[in-house]
Amino acid sequence: METYDNISPVKTDANTFTFTAEQVACVCDVLRQTGDVERLSQFLWSLPPNELLNGGPSVLKARAFVSYHRGHFREVYSILEGHEFDPSSHEMLQALWYRAHYSEAEKIRGRCLGAVDKYRIRRKFPLPRTIWDGEETVYCFKEKSRQMLKQYYKLNRYPTPQEKREIAKQTSLTLKQVSNWFKNRRQRERMPSKSGDSSIRKSLDSLDSPPSLNGTIDSTTNDVDICSSLVKTEDNLLAASLARVVPLMCASEIAVSSSDDIEMNHSSHIKKELMS
Repeated sequence: METYDNISPVKTDANTFTFTAEQVACVCDVLRQTGDVERLSQFLWSLPPNELLNGGPSVLKARAFVSYHRGHFREVYSILEGHEFDPSSHEMLQALWYRAHYSEAEKIRGRCLGAVDKYRIRRKFPLPRTIWDGEETVYCFKEKSRQMLKQYYKLNRYPTPQEKREIAKQTSLTLKQVSNWFKNRRQRERMPSKSGDSSIRKSLDSLDSPPSLNGTIDSTTNDVDICSSLVKTEDNLLAASLARVVPLMCASEIAVSSSDDIEMNHSSHIKKELMS
């Protein structure tokens, strides 16, 4: 690791000591990488105001680093959103962006954040384009890398070690990531053929074959047999209902006719008494 003790300031005509821009950047990077917040803060405080505010990327990253550890989260957001940074620094600055939002939320809520809380914060506060190239990342793989892996997989499911190293170089992934991706992809393709096909086939068969009258599945029954059985069942139900209704109708008619006979006999008896 580089140290800044060997860096000597430049003496100007005004008998004042100052650092060159390269020396300032070197000191900021070394102190930030070693995590020495106190000395980095003192060094930034010793810089001229114009160099502190208009410094290069190293000074800006150092300012954001110190602001985060001091709890000045708004200043962190302002620095990261207001300046363009080199893609080589994106990963570190993205982590700093999220850590600042996590720490601010924990300070407000008074408790540690869970996985769901952190996920919601990432959705609520997306990365600014100054530290993000705009490409979505799925399972730690960028979409461009995933598409390239899929293309290589179509050509060869079992790449050699040399081919894996070439793929890793082109996709900006490690050799282990490439190997694991090919291995997992082959396993995913083998899984349905072992356990999923039979269950899927049974499900489709159950949807295609209607149930028989006794509640079981009969795959050998054709459409004509099913229709005839349904017609027979409907006829049986109709006959059963008629068998119940007809006796009731007959009984009611018999009751009505008998009551009419009684009433006629009664009226005739009254007439005979009057005539006598």
